[in-house]
Amino acid sequence: MNYADLMSMWLKERHEEALQALTSSFYKDIATYIMKLREDARMVEKDTTRSRIVTAEKENVERMVEDLFDIRLRKIVSFVHDGKEVNMDVLTAEEKGFSTELKKVVNEHLEILKSILKGRVEEIKAKPKATGLKVIRVLTDIPAIIGVDLATYGPYKAEDVAALPSENAESLIKRGLAVEVEEE
Repeated sequence: MNYADLMSMWLKERHEEALQALTSSFYKDIATYIMKLREDARMVEKDTTRSRIVTAEKENVERMVEDLFDIRLRKIVSFVHDGKEVNMDVLTAEEKGFSTELKKVVNEHLEILKSILKGRVEEIKAKPKATGLKVIRVLTDIPAIIGVDLATYGPYKAEDVAALPSENAESLIKRGLAVEVEEE
């Protein structure tokens, strides 16, 4: 991943109505790129032209990624809300899980509406919150994620400690982005 590739992806996503294809590991690749930029910023001598260039690149990359993430989130929500199929082939690993869960929630909500329109008032039962939380220590910077409970977690910086739904925590642990904190 480099600056030119990211800018190209960001511009395409901004100007096209359809979701643009990203690799499944796109956000992981971006996180690695940002980590490298942060390391570069620490290694260069302060108050030099090189330092200002690296800092500006890092800030621009972070802004583009945040905007890209937001644009894609809005597109996914819009497609699901409008009943359109989301092309799973163009989504990242994180977006696939979010899209699937969002579709379930929207369909449940529409079923409630159908009942109301038929004159049936069914008792709406709140789903129990996920109680299976796992405490982790983050090993590398991680952008915000949508948990299996549809809550937003993060973003996290290296060495942060967080409690996440077990499934999300396990995913981060398996990918080598976090380790479980053992309770004493």
